[in-house]
Amino acid sequence: MNLCIRNFYKNYLLIILLSLLFIINNKAFSQSAASVEVDKVILESINQTIPVIGRVISLKEANVPAAVIGKIENVLVEVGDRVKKGQILASIDTERYMWLAKIATANVNATKAEIKSAKAETNINLIELKRMENLRESSAFNVAKYERLQSLHTSLIAKEEIVEAKLNSVLQEEKLAKLNLKRAKVKAPFDGIIELKMIELGEAVGLGFTLFKLVSESLLEVEADVPSNRARILKINNNIKISTTDMISFNSKLRALGVRENSNSRTIPIYLTFNNSEVSRNLFVGENVNIFIPIGPGLKAPTVHKDAILKREGMSLVYVVEEEKAVIKPLKLGDGVGNRFIVLGGIQEGDTVVIKGNERLRPGQAVKPIPIKEINEDEAK
Repeated sequence: MNLCIRNFYKNYLLIILLSLLFIINNKAFSQSAASVEVDKVILESINQTIPVIGRVISLKEANVPAAVIGKIENVLVEVGDRVKKGQILASIDTERYMWLAKIATANVNATKAEIKSAKAETNINLIELKRMENLRESSAFNVAKYERLQSLHTSLIAKEEIVEAKLNSVLQEEKLAKLNLKRAKVKAPFDGIIELKMIELGEAVGLGFTLFKLVSESLLEVEADVPSNRARILKINNNIKISTTDMISFNSKLRALGVRENSNSRTIPIYLTFNNSEVSRNLFVGENVNIFIPIGPGLKAPTVHKDAILKREGMSLVYVVEEEKAVIKPLKLGDGVGNRFIVLGGIQEGDTVVIKGNERLRPGQAVKPIPIKEINEDEAK
């Protein structure tokens, strides 16, 4: 910061020195006032935009994996094919998984039969136990047999519980076997285009192995990295114009604004949604587009004509007409607004600046200002 201040004062002192040198010879310059075209520094509404390069991205991109292990039986699509949600893309060992599902169903049926048998045994035991209880007051009551029947009843009830637990287990195994049979047919999770095919017929694949890459061509949005000083003024749902490289324009809305600044580029990511049906041609995923970011909607700032700016040793200078003399001043410029620049400092609204003939002027030289409006009127005549 101190270095910048020293450089500024150094350059400013250089300008003062030049001005003093020319003031000494002021008589020579004042004898013939130079005719120059001038323009005013004016206050303008900054409803301008700056272009930023963005890219079209897909909201849905997926690596379609193998949900079961086995050998590829069929491959039904190729790269570039358009597919619908639920469409079968490939199949993996379907016959094997079909037999596993049938085995699981058979185990369920067998276990259900075991439950029926266990319940029948329990019912027989219960009948005998009740008959023995009815003989409790008679001489025919056998205590040992009664106790044996009670123990058997407890055992049969436990057996029923074991078989019921087994049934619950084989039912889950049946569900898993049927699910694997369903998963053996690989289906598209959404509408899209096959971008990559990673398998061939007869290959063995493991669980989670990527079979295809699927990209949606209809669910699109635009992503861009915007300078932080521009991103600060953006609001969610702001309308932002977008243009393709072949000059197709369409409108978008700001869906989201990033929260992390890129420390290298000093940019913030933004995400724009748009109605894909309103674009006159299909956009490609990854295609570059121009995004027109508002500079400062609703704001006003002083602006100076671009022809008034002189560049000297990295400085921006301008000749201001004061009392019919050219006074050179350094100034700080902002963004361009049409054929003008935003003024951040050095001159102010209402100042008269030289826009033509300023290359030959010297500090303190007498001038005859001709407003640009008068020149335009003379040319029109």
